[in-house]
Amino acid sequence: MHTSPRLVGRYEYVANIGKGGFGVVDKYRDLLTGKLVAIKTIPARFVNKESRRHIREVDIMIFLHDAHPNVIGYYSMFATPCSASEDGAAASVGCMASGSTGASLCCDVDGPAYARLSRSKALLKHHGEVVEAMQRLSELNEFNLHIVMPLMSGDLMYFIEGAFGPPGGVPMAMEFIEEVSVAFAFQICFGLDFLHKCNIVHRDMKPENILVRLHGANPYDSTALIADLGLARDVQPSDTFYVCTRYYRAPEIITNVSQGSPSVDVWSLGCIFYEMVTGKVLFKIDSALNERGAWEGQRASLQLEVILDIIGTPSHEDIERFMPPGNAKLYLLRSIGRSSRLNDAMRENWRLPTTQDRRNKWMDLISRCLAFFPQQRPSCEDLCRHELFREYKVFYGENVRQHTARAYEAVEIGSLKLENRRIVLDLVLKALERSSLCLETSSSDETEMSEDDCSNHFSSRKCIVSRRSSFVSRGAVSGLEHTYSTSSGACDPSPRVSEARDSVQRDVLTPISDPELRQRYYNRWSSGEAPEEIVASILMDLQLHTHDRERSEQLRFLLQHFSALS
Repeated sequence: MHTSPRLVGRYEYVANIGKGGFGVVDKYRDLLTGKLVAIKTIPARFVNKESRRHIREVDIMIFLHDAHPNVIGYYSMFATPCSASEDGAAASVGCMASGSTGASLCCDVDGPAYARLSRSKALLKHHGEVVEAMQRLSELNEFNLHIVMPLMSGDLMYFIEGAFGPPGGVPMAMEFIEEVSVAFAFQICFGLDFLHKCNIVHRDMKPENILVRLHGANPYDSTALIADLGLARDVQPSDTFYVCTRYYRAPEIITNVSQGSPSVDVWSLGCIFYEMVTGKVLFKIDSALNERGAWEGQRASLQLEVILDIIGTPSHEDIERFMPPGNAKLYLLRSIGRSSRLNDAMRENWRLPTTQDRRNKWMDLISRCLAFFPQQRPSCEDLCRHELFREYKVFYGENVRQHTARAYEAVEIGSLKLENRRIVLDLVLKALERSSLCLETSSSDETEMSEDDCSNHFSSRKCIVSRRSSFVSRGAVSGLEHTYSTSSGACDPSPRVSEARDSVQRDVLTPISDPELRQRYYNRWSSGEAPEEIVASILMDLQLHTHDRERSEQLRFLLQHFSALS
């Protein structure tokens, strides 16, 4: 008898991580892989009430699956049917769980049906059972939605509170805080630049929506992931009033001039970066909604005044140039002229340990993001090229290349509740189909591959470039094309390669003294990866480690060895 509730017979509940307006995030143990994961559960009532939001979130997550190391990925998605009496997150562990009454999927990964299976075959079997159960669901069923994601250390707010909060937080050395702050700042800009190049605007950037994983030894191997895409949209005029949490809301949102431009995310970045260097919220703004939940212009004007008091009033020339006709323009033209106090606020509240020169670069980065008019703000690509990051030897477009982006086209959303429930189910099946491709490959190759190896899991795509430029993903560095394919072993190698592969043993790589380097390239070779791809990876590593003489010598040995096989 199970001591903890299970989802789909596989995920064992461990603890609650957090609760939001539309559901809960819990920690689970994956009994097939032994790893801890985070599962976001959206109860049935919110699937119904906020179906448009969840359709967008699932659709965009599928589109972005395995696309970028600084944008959240997923391991799996599924829905669990529930009775009309079930309500809220409490239903999440009961529906479709092992041994639950009336569940449409009752499987036990600890049972005899799985006992003799390899891990890859067990993953494939369970995946097929979940797909079959999903196909039996219809829009007539009430169901909860579950998204299985990587488990992170916490969010960026957790990091900020640990770095600058009261004693008892996460212990971090001053140098570590400085360096990991720059790493996170670049990764956030880098991930957001990718979203914008895909024509996706996040529209709710805030510290709580940036997940982080701190690396205990190397700050540059820490990771930030942009998450919570529930408000994200394609770059089109929005029909939704709510855009962005109010502390991070751009002036054009407050004045109702614009809601869909990528520049709203850039403004939010300025607010986030201010918190990262001071530990304080920059704009403490009261809600513009009245007691009935309706927007009030007078309250919105008070929000605008908080911003103007800090960044100053725009000049009449800029107002005439950038502001469309309307009440907001008249309000600004009649506003009292104020000078910017932003730099003074940063100096007074500064807490990030750094040099004066780097502090100035941080202040310039933040000030540029917080230009009043969106037309005056930099793009995220411009931010990636900022002098602050160049100080740390990160040169966007040179030794750091953005991942290939393609334009996102939003799924068509229905007008009826049942119609949208059907769309959600179809999207979840699509997500399961995406994740099945890797599982099928790993099973056919008889390699012990978990879902971690198939997912957009940053840890498998990171590499330490150097102490000053190691916080970018491996796939982004250098101009060399490099494909991270999980199915390369499915291709039949040429006879020459097959013959050579059969003759290669571990002792061939004995001269490689670095155990991690030796094991990594041995694993790539033994898994069936083509020597040409391995050579491309070695050339990339050589560019990244030009200042490390010992590692460069070992890489040159590997280059000579694998070049002879290609």
